[in-house]
Amino acid sequence: MDSIEQEFNPDIELMEESKDIDGLIRALKNEDYLIRKEAAISLKRLGDERALDALIESLKYESWQDEYTVLIAVRENSAEALGIIGDKRAVPALVETLIKDTDEEVRWKAAAALGKLKDDSSIDALINALNDESWAVRRNATIALGDIGDEQGYDPLLNSLTDPDWHVRKYAAIALGKIGDERAIKPLVNALKDSDSDVRWKSVIALGKIGKPAVGELLKAFENDDWQLRSQIAEVLGKIKDERAVDPLIDSLYSTRYKYQNKYVRGRIIEALGNIGDERAVDPLINALDDQYIYVRIKADEALEKIKALGKGSWVVHFENGEISFEYPNKWEIIETNDDKKVIIGGVANNSIHFSINRNEEAEDISAEEFAEILKNVFMMQNSSITSETGFISKGMETYILVGENPHGSSVTKIMIVAFKKKDMLYYLWFAGEPDNFEIFNEDIDLIVDSFKIHN
Repeated sequence: MDSIEQEFNPDIELMEESKDIDGLIRALKNEDYLIRKEAAISLKRLGDERALDALIESLKYESWQDEYTVLIAVRENSAEALGIIGDKRAVPALVETLIKDTDEEVRWKAAAALGKLKDDSSIDALINALNDESWAVRRNATIALGDIGDEQGYDPLLNSLTDPDWHVRKYAAIALGKIGDERAIKPLVNALKDSDSDVRWKSVIALGKIGKPAVGELLKAFENDDWQLRSQIAEVLGKIKDERAVDPLIDSLYSTRYKYQNKYVRGRIIEALGNIGDERAVDPLINALDDQYIYVRIKADEALEKIKALGKGSWVVHFENGEISFEYPNKWEIIETNDDKKVIIGGVANNSIHFSINRNEEAEDISAEEFAEILKNVFMMQNSSITSETGFISKGMETYILVGENPHGSSVTKIMIVAFKKKDMLYYLWFAGEPDNFEIFNEDIDLIVDSFKIHN
C-alpha cells in the first residue's frame, strides 16, 4: 500500500480557491480516500503542472485498490488532470494505465488524455486498445489516434469502421478524416450505408476533410433517395468548393427523379452553390428566388450575394427608353408595356415584391408633393395607413417617398411609392409586398430608386 499523509480533514475547497497546490498534493495522499478524490478533482480543475509527479503517482493501479471503489475516482480524475496539464512526461504512466488498469472508465480517460498529449510513443498502446472489451475505451482510443493523426493508425482505424458499436464506428470515421489518407475514401463511402445516421453523417464529414480527392465518390453517393444524406453531402461539397460539383448540384436542384427532394435539400444545394461561387449557378439561383418556400428563397438570395461578392457574373441591368432610365438587379423581371400610363411592370422572387413604373401625363401644374397628397387619399380609401413620408430634391427632380401598410386578414401588405417630377413630367415607382420581403430585397429596391432618372 502507498504511504499515508497524516492530515486531518483538510479544507479542499479553500485550497482550490487559494490555489494551494502543495496542500492539494498532500491531500492526494490523505488517509481518507474521499479526500484524495476531492483533491484529484481540484487539481484537475486547476491544471497546474506542479502537481504532475503527484498525479502520476496517484494514477498508478495496484490490486489492493480493488477493495476501495473510491480509488477508481482518484485514478479517473488523475488521468484527466494529466491530460489537461499537457506535459508529455505523463505519457508512460498513462500508457501503463491504459494497458493494466482493471476499471474501464479509468482506461478510457487515460486514452482521452493520451489523445490530448499527442505523443507518438502512445500509438501502439492506443492501437491495442481498439480491441478492448469496453466500447468506451475503444471509442476514446479511436478519438486519440485521430487527434495524433499518424498514418500508423490508418489500418487499425479502418477495422474500427466496422466495430459492433456505433460510437466507435462514428469516431473511426472522424479519425480517418483527420488522418486524411485517400485510401479511406472507398471505406468511408461504404460507411454511408451504415445503419446509424450519425455514422453516416460523420463519414460524410470525414470525406469532406479528405477534400478534393473525395469529390467524385461524394457525387456518386449524392445520387440516392435519402434526403438527409443528400443534404449533408451537398453541405460538404460546398465546403470543399470544387467546381466539378457545380453542374450535378444544379441538375439536382429541381429534379423530379428523387423520391424526396424537400426544401431542406434544396436549401443545402443552394448554399453549396453559393459557397463554390461559380457563375454557372447564377441563373438557376435566380430561378430559385421563385421557390414556394421562403427558406429556399432566402438561401438563394444569400448564395447570389456570395457569388456577386466574388465579382463573378453580370448583376446589374441598365434600362433606358429615351424618357427614363434606371438600373435593376438581373434577378428581377422587368417588362416594358405598350401602356402609356403603366410603362413598366415586374417583380422579383415569384412576385414577392410587385413593381411598376407609372407615368402621369397631366403633371404640368402639379408638384411631386401634391401628387403624393392625392395618393394619400387613395391610401385612406383603401383602409391603408401611412407609416412614413419624405420629400427632397434628387438629380434635379422633385422626389417624394410615401410608405404605407394595407392590412387584410391576418397579414399586411407594405406599399412604397416614390414620385419623381421634372419639368412637366411625373413618374411614380410602386412597390408592394410583405414587410419581410421588403427587408430581403431592400438593397435591390434602393438600387432601382437611387438610379432612376427622368430625361427631358
